[in-house]
Amino acid sequence: MAITDITSLQRRLREWTLQASNERNYFRGPQQMIESALDDPRRTTQLSISGYLLGGWHLGCGQLAVLQGDMTGWDRVRLGCAFQRTALWLRCGRRTQSRRGEAADLPVLQTANCAVLALALDDPECEELLAAFAALPDDRFGEDDAYPLFVRELLALRDHRRPVITPRLGIYGDVLQLWTSDDHTLSRRLLALCEHRLTRTRSAPGKPAEFDEPGVMLFPAEILAVRATRRSLDLPTPKVEHAMMFTNLVTTSPTGAWPEDPLLARMRAAVSKVTR
Repeated sequence: MAITDITSLQRRLREWTLQASNERNYFRGPQQMIESALDDPRRTTQLSISGYLLGGWHLGCGQLAVLQGDMTGWDRVRLGCAFQRTALWLRCGRRTQSRRGEAADLPVLQTANCAVLALALDDPECEELLAAFAALPDDRFGEDDAYPLFVRELLALRDHRRPVITPRLGIYGDVLQLWTSDDHTLSRRLLALCEHRLTRTRSAPGKPAEFDEPGVMLFPAEILAVRATRRSLDLPTPKVEHAMMFTNLVTTSPTGAWPEDPLLARMRAAVSKVTR
């Protein structure tokens, strides 16, 4: 079943990149919006939204290229992660009130997905965004936010802090609960997460799915984020025998320096002025 599901998702990703409306809404339109917003410091909302959408386009197109054997696609994947990370960091300049005081104005699902991508890809400039997400209080997470809560607690482990494991984490809590268990047991829990993610790739009205975005549809970034976190703590990660772990997105990896992009550089400069 998993192989069939992955084949279906590959087809869906390919069709997504071929749709003219998606190229317009995720690529040409956001590029134009970023260009115009960069000239007006009051348009930070448009800049953030457009940067995130453009990042999604690069992520989807880059991952499809890698899946089809073109390893240069990794540069677009990393570029997409950088655009989304920059767009979300811009939102950290705005603060919202919670019962525990002020917190960064971050959308928890989108930031969770960006965080695991950053960890999986070893993003060299992600630390500020990761810290802001890790600092979000409980009341910023809804009843259906088990996955974003898991990512927040994964960041706690990465920072050598004890994670808060509650029933709200659902299946994700099993991984944290068994963080130091034997390899076989942890491998089974990670395998269960792979199966779970295949059921969470298509949203319904009012019910967003965790992995409905092109950048995480086929890329098991949360599993790779677990691996990266354990590696940072000098812990081994057992092999996960799941079809999703045997595509080019997992068996290959980007090499060389992170790609440069003139529009991203201008956007980062504008964001620095707003957030400092």
